[in-house]
Amino acid sequence: MRAREYGEKYAVIIDELTRADISQIFGQLYTAIENPHQTIFRTDDDETIELIPDVNIICTMNMSDRTVNQLDNAITRRFAMIKVSDYDDGSLDNLFSRWTSDQLANTVINGGALKDLFQEDYRRLNSGKDADDSGIMEFGPMHYRDVAVFLESTTSPDGVYHDEGDRAVGEAFRTYILPRLLNSATYSQMDELVNHYTELDEMYDEFDLSPAIELAKSEKRAQQQRMGMQN
Repeated sequence: MRAREYGEKYAVIIDELTRADISQIFGQLYTAIENPHQTIFRTDDDETIELIPDVNIICTMNMSDRTVNQLDNAITRRFAMIKVSDYDDGSLDNLFSRWTSDQLANTVINGGALKDLFQEDYRRLNSGKDADDSGIMEFGPMHYRDVAVFLESTTSPDGVYHDEGDRAVGEAFRTYILPRLLNSATYSQMDELVNHYTELDEMYDEFDLSPAIELAKSEKRAQQQRMGMQN
């Protein structure tokens, strides 16, 4: 109504489309997208509401989410699929530097070492350890900000991990990184994640990633049981 009344362009943004019941979200919009004269509903004043060209519908989704494969033709033939560019090395470095310096200035955490851990974790997840490795899965960098914020609140002088910075990093990864990876991981990827974080734990002596490793192992065992596999 506002787009029609004011002659301005409006956008409706649906975040994480694949996490929702798509048919419940769109309903009559399916036909309205193709037929701009289709009445979506009427107001109490009997005014008709249509989807006009000045209203854009923008949906986001994580391409590593397995439910992407379940999108039906009703969606894919009505929307243009556009991949958002990945972060380049310079942008990643700026993000990780800002988060580790801004959030950890008054904590027991070594910000430089944590930044290195962020970079190595991100690189190996997305691109692999070397040129012959394709990585484990696509994973965005914004999750690491949650880790930095968690560490700021828990490793400051009055935080619960004020004298256990090494353990706090592992708990942060267990809380903010591993669940998001495991949520869309296949069984083989779960196995890779166990090995991946075990290697990182050995590389970074100042951090204790065992809480994250144990979560990955636990989910792997649960998946084995669901698949009827022997441990």
